[in-house]
Amino acid sequence: KGHKKTCAPPLPLGEVGGILSVEELFDKVSEAHEADDWQGVLKWEGRMEELMKGRPDAYCDTILEAFLRAHEIARAETMCRDHALSAIGLQERRVKLLGNMERFRDQGEALCSLASHLEFLDKRKEAKTEFQRARELGAEHGVFSVECEACMGLGELAVGDGRQEEGVALYRHALEKAPLNESGEDSCY
Repeated sequence: KGHKKTCAPPLPLGEVGGILSVEELFDKVSEAHEADDWQGVLKWEGRMEELMKGRPDAYCDTILEAFLRAHEIARAETMCRDHALSAIGLQERRVKLLGNMERFRDQGEALCSLASHLEFLDKRKEAKTEFQRARELGAEHGVFSVECEACMGLGELAVGDGRQEEGVALYRHALEKAPLNESGEDSCY
């Protein structure tokens, strides 16, 4: 219900002025993305694949991130599950793409974000799997901020499921990793 009310239908052939070129379309999406105008971004979602076709991975990541962010804002504003489902699909694509580009910090952060969307949909088992993947990736590549964030997520799930001892151990592990944060920040977040 809420999803159809809040999202404009896609405009596959461009706006009233005619068909937009890929470059013009990119500009429209970028402008809306920079303004956090999720409806302005999502009205072009029907042409997302066209934007990415034959483009370098880094360019494709930028496009995926714009549509992902739009769905995240929309989910927060509308609490609509459809936006979470869309965000999951986009984030899964980003995880794979970021791994191919060997951008492991970004990949780990994307895994944690994916886990959070799954948790929102009450898919706790799947969320745990993605947090665990992020934790392992962070440990393997020395990305302590990702390992920390993943342990916080795993701890939250454990406590929420009544496994306090396990949750506290995960929180402690996160606190142990926080001072090692490679970015120099004081916390996991």
